[in-house]
Amino acid sequence: MKRKKNTRFNLKPRTVAVIIIATIIGSMGGFLNDTLYDFSAVDENKITIKHINSIHDGDTINITTHNNKKVKIRLYGIDAPELKQPFGEQSQLCLEEMIKNQNISYIPRNKNKSTDKYGRTVAVIFKGNTNINLEMVKKGCAWNYMYYNKSLYTIFAQITAKNKKAGLWADNNPQAPWDYRKQTKQ
Repeated sequence: MKRKKNTRFNLKPRTVAVIIIATIIGSMGGFLNDTLYDFSAVDENKITIKHINSIHDGDTINITTHNNKKVKIRLYGIDAPELKQPFGEQSQLCLEEMIKNQNISYIPRNKNKSTDKYGRTVAVIFKGNTNINLEMVKKGCAWNYMYYNKSLYTIFAQITAKNKKAGLWADNNPQAPWDYRKQTKQ
């Protein structure tokens, strides 16, 4: 009687582990891209801000660049409470305290399409090497906008702020800005 040849895979545990890790990483492309972006802020890519004209709310500012171009910037990957929403004015003040009278620069998030549907430049703003967008989430002054930003650092920053009941998380049941806008049809 002839034996059948074993056609099952004979993989070593290390090979299985590598396959599992590669599969997880491959499915986390958005997480890795956004997380790596937090650290890819090269100084020569930064556009220097000459003057902050106004701080509209906790995630939108109007600026003038050093070449006198006026730009409306929507902070990438975060969503601050609306001004009429609980903690909305505090969020605006939080951003103002971090950037007013400071040397600020920005990097558009996507060089190919740098504006959103409202014509705002979607960008990460920096005070030196400090990512202000991330700081807004760390302080509990804004939500991580998970639909757009899957950075692990921003996700963990929000979890930490929530656990510490920092900023908007002091409220037992804060309403996400996107839910507030749906409710009020803004």
